[in-house]
Amino acid sequence: MKALSFLTLDEAKRHLEVLGDSRGLVLFASAAAVRQLSPLAPPRVLLCSTKGEYTPEGYRSGVVTGFEYDTSIAEITEIVQPPVLSSARLKAAYLKVKDNANAFLLLLCDGTAGMEETILSSLFFVDPDFKVIGGSAADDENGEAYIFIGSRRVQNLGVFFDMSVRTTLVKENIYVPTGNTLLVTEADVFARTVYSFNGRPASAEYARALGVPEGELDRHFLSNPLGKRYADDLIISSPMTVNPDQSVTFYSQIMSSTYVEVLNSADPLAVLEETLETSPYKPSFVLNINCTLRDQLFTRDNLWAAFDEKMLSFCGNTTGFISYGEQYYKKHANQTMILLLVE
Repeated sequence: MKALSFLTLDEAKRHLEVLGDSRGLVLFASAAAVRQLSPLAPPRVLLCSTKGEYTPEGYRSGVVTGFEYDTSIAEITEIVQPPVLSSARLKAAYLKVKDNANAFLLLLCDGTAGMEETILSSLFFVDPDFKVIGGSAADDENGEAYIFIGSRRVQNLGVFFDMSVRTTLVKENIYVPTGNTLLVTEADVFARTVYSFNGRPASAEYARALGVPEGELDRHFLSNPLGKRYADDLIISSPMTVNPDQSVTFYSQIMSSTYVEVLNSADPLAVLEETLETSPYKPSFVLNINCTLRDQLFTRDNLWAAFDEKMLSFCGNTTGFISYGEQYYKKHANQTMILLLVE
């Protein structure tokens, strides 16, 4: 796999014109750029709208990036609504690669639909250890997210890659538990809204746990999201907004009668060093999916330049995008970085 980056739409368009029949492309760009590129894209080219791009030169905004792949190792499947209607096609593609420990599924979802958990649950036939990496497409000023298979717009898609070299998934959290936990006592899981923690209005109890005034709670969302514990794994659920009825809406589902952990931010650059040290090999290619909330934090604290230096020294053949949520195996996460490493 080869990472690519184009500074202008004309450069990207020229590359589409000379793309060989045996090569496919996955391209990440702004919604406006995706709309302009899609009429020129053959079916082996996939397009996904982003909130920012990660390139072989580091973090950028307003460029086109992505990677080339060999079409002989990839099977593309559209995922319709409701996703269960696509289960048979997804299962047929999965069965072809399920015995390959290096295979993986790239999952691109509409980040405005709030259907990521439903899509992941439609993969009930997939082994829990099978690698799934994905990101949710970002929207434009009109609230529209764009995903294309060639010139055909779709809501979601999956690509099974039948790899012949080792692959590894890495998840990075830059947030750590504070030791405070909250019991979710009332929630609407499909609306991703919590009405009460510990039997008290959600925003009041969340603020109490942080030791901040309830009226200032939303100022702490970037630094203090909540964590859902799955065995030894911690999946972040980011708060979106405090509602007039003191409920809190999140970017991912939180279920009633479960505990969540109040988190605090660690040193992102120190965490990145630890993350990269976990790699079992020096990769030849990295796909990097970063949450838009991490982007906001990194931009606020001027961290991107130092992040790029460490990431690109690890592997210069790197691409990816800023997403509205991350898929890691069968979990939907927020405020997370997911890396696919290819040896």
